[in-house]
Amino acid sequence: MKTKIFTLIAMALLSMSCNKERSHEFWDSEYGNINVGYLAFQLVWDEHDDTLSTIDNVKITASGADGFLKQYDFSSPRDAADQLQQLPEGTYDLLVAVDMADSNGYTLTQSDTKNAANSLPLSIAALRNPSSSPHQSWYATTTATVKNNEITIAKFALKRLLSMISIIIDGAPDGTTITATVSNVAQNVELTTPRPSAESTDGISLGTATAIDGILKIENRTLMPTADGNDRATITLTTTEQGNTLVSTIDAPKMELGRYYELKLDYEKLSPYIHLTGNDINDWQQDWIADGEILNPAD
Repeated sequence: MKTKIFTLIAMALLSMSCNKERSHEFWDSEYGNINVGYLAFQLVWDEHDDTLSTIDNVKITASGADGFLKQYDFSSPRDAADQLQQLPEGTYDLLVAVDMADSNGYTLTQSDTKNAANSLPLSIAALRNPSSSPHQSWYATTTATVKNNEITIAKFALKRLLSMISIIIDGAPDGTTITATVSNVAQNVELTTPRPSAESTDGISLGTATAIDGILKIENRTLMPTADGNDRATITLTTTEQGNTLVSTIDAPKMELGRYYELKLDYEKLSPYIHLTGNDINDWQQDWIADGEILNPAD
């Protein structure tokens, strides 16, 4: 559950007051005789655990009446909050995409088509390599009304884009190896909805691991959520011990935008088919439970 304390901490970390004096003495209109006002961007974490994340790219799109469209690029949330943006009077739909630059392993495209719910252009986020497990990214939408010679704060509550998964298998003989792949993964996410695409990709690699001290562990892999229209995700585990291989098909709950999933299994309970149910820990974390039972309740 979110708390006001977390929000206040995030606001302190991510936003700062604009350096302009708020005295109605700003600069000349950039839009001729049209009345103008000013936007101040404020980025606030939606999750407390994200407050110390390093950010190096912020892209904001503002869309208004009569086809007005403007884009802003900043190197950090502090940079975005440190300056006022002049805009004609009116109401604007705004989208922020954080750390979705090509250098971070993402592709971010916008089309001329407008989203049905607002005036923003369709904005599609995808991974250049679906198995790359890149740094997490964030997005948010908001609406702000700009008034003549006034400052309006456009506040964005940043939400995580990618799903994250960890797989931990206990009791494996040392030297045992495992590979994991996942299917029904969305090819991209439309940010202004926000909604994963119905088009899916199979065989997305979650990586490999070798048992050390009895534990097989693949941790904190990031990927697109489950494709729209799928109620379940399919994970394939291939385990090899002393030349013997077992392929396990795991039928899991679908992975949603920005959530973390942790699967813990006992090695001796691996089987060709495993059905999982989800046990919510908090707003963003879910434990996956095999056969309706928590295998290690002491953990």
